[in-house]
Amino acid sequence: MIRVDNSSPDGDSDQSRPTRRIAATVFTDVVGYSRLMGSDEVGTHKRWMLLRADVLEPRVASFRGHVIKSTGDGLLLEFGDPVDAISFALDTQHHLAEISPDGGDALQLRMSANVGDIIAESDDIYGDGVNIAARLQEFAGPGGIVISGAIHDQVKDHLRYQAADLGFLTLKNIERRIRAFKIAHQGLRPPTVSVAHALKPSVAVLPLQMLGLDPKDAYLSQGIIHDIVASLAGIRELFVVSSTSTLGFNDPAIDPATVCHRLGVRYLVTGTLTRHGEQLRLRVQLIDVDTRSMLWTNQYEASIAQLFDVQGNIATSIAYALLPHIHISELKHAERKIPQSMNAYDLVLQGMYRLYRLGHDDMIAARVLFERALQYDPQYAAAYALMAKWYILHIGEGHSTDFKADSEEALRLAARALEFEPSDPVALAIFGHINSFLFGAYDRALDAFDRAIWGTPNSAIAWSLSASTYCYLGDGPRAVARASYGISLSPLDPYAYFYQSALTNAHYTNETFDDAVHWGTKVMAAAPRFAANLRLLAASLVAAGSIQRAREVGATHMRIDPSFSVEKYCTWYPIKQPDRLALLAERLIEAGLPR
Repeated sequence: MIRVDNSSPDGDSDQSRPTRRIAATVFTDVVGYSRLMGSDEVGTHKRWMLLRADVLEPRVASFRGHVIKSTGDGLLLEFGDPVDAISFALDTQHHLAEISPDGGDALQLRMSANVGDIIAESDDIYGDGVNIAARLQEFAGPGGIVISGAIHDQVKDHLRYQAADLGFLTLKNIERRIRAFKIAHQGLRPPTVSVAHALKPSVAVLPLQMLGLDPKDAYLSQGIIHDIVASLAGIRELFVVSSTSTLGFNDPAIDPATVCHRLGVRYLVTGTLTRHGEQLRLRVQLIDVDTRSMLWTNQYEASIAQLFDVQGNIATSIAYALLPHIHISELKHAERKIPQSMNAYDLVLQGMYRLYRLGHDDMIAARVLFERALQYDPQYAAAYALMAKWYILHIGEGHSTDFKADSEEALRLAARALEFEPSDPVALAIFGHINSFLFGAYDRALDAFDRAIWGTPNSAIAWSLSASTYCYLGDGPRAVARASYGISLSPLDPYAYFYQSALTNAHYTNETFDDAVHWGTKVMAAAPRFAANLRLLAASLVAAGSIQRAREVGATHMRIDPSFSVEKYCTWYPIKQPDRLALLAERLIEAGLPR
């Protein structure tokens, strides 16, 4: 149990001098407070004051906590004991659920908690421990509680609650990723985001170091680790960081412990790749960074034509090294279909390498490469799925001159991929996104995403693209949680802008506009020609009151897509609620985009 000690080293109390201590902090605020104030300012303020006086403050005191300060529509609380902090949160949310079981007109709260180092002054606390608690709050949703892994570890053996593991989340202005759990009292509804409950062995596959390879063969190394990860991702007992997230760690001098800390994993797969003509030599090893021991190593020599067999052997060996008792059925589930032509496979790898660069020449080249792959192998599901994804970007970036025909072609290609690979998570995710993004078929989309995530829980693209569908439906909290989990599976992807833009949209939908601006700006820095992101960023800046900056972003957008018009865009953009779509249009116009 952690106790708070405000005394100075010499025994005298000194409230004016900042002191450091370990404490549990809780943030609580009212869901949708700005909207409620806009419709009934006096009534909303009165209800909030009564809730504070009658429910919150007495409970804080009864659980030996302190109200540090009011944040207008919320409170920052400190507790000396983490068990008291979580007990307060559970008890309060349980009480509010009992007095208004259907939500009704009652104010709904969201809460977050963390335990860690804080700096205390006479009337405030701040520091890393407080910042983490504050950033976790956005993932809670109405009636929800999100806690850090640090506080979960301290209280899980003392309290009874259900916990959904949200994985390692990327939080604004927090350098490392933070593990988080969404919790509920046993008497409350379970969390809305259902992820694995148990802690899983976590693994990342680093880029193979190319020894004596031509730089133009970089796509080959990336493709190998991509497919090893794709095999591992189908194994439910593993938390697997996506292959593209690790591409930045290609310096052999980087300390493995640093890599694991950045990626939030315990195990690393590293290796080298040498090519002599059509012959490849791969040396791969599995490292437990916690114990600094090598669990397994092996060397493979094969022709390019044998590449899939080699990757399957590597994936199986890693799985057994990590999980000695894994069922053979799980390994079978992780197997991937081998294309009939290695030429097709090679062309798809090169097409993937160019798809996300968004340059005009790269987009044309990517399409040609995918089409050539299908000529070599007309049953290659990955090529169909990536062609469908090409159409998503083609339409979303404003390049299409025939929306209806291009949308139908995207759907045809995605459906064709599923004919050959019905359970492939990438094909399912793309099929789902096309249904919601281009056709407004939300239920059909969600069914596809559920199938993708059920079969491959570590599919970053399925989690991230499903967030967009929840944006179109207006479910901001769920969209933020899903997009954040998707990024946690792919935190350092050099082309992560496609997924991160889903988090921009999620925060825009959630009306957490400062965070939407943060992610939109981040995406703009990585992909300045990504027009879909620029639209969301411009609207978020207007909503946040930064009109001049919004107009600068709007001007950038129009230089990239000069034929854009708000009216044309809103005839197909799939926000379900007409009033929300109309508001988006107003904000885009205010940002300087033409009507």
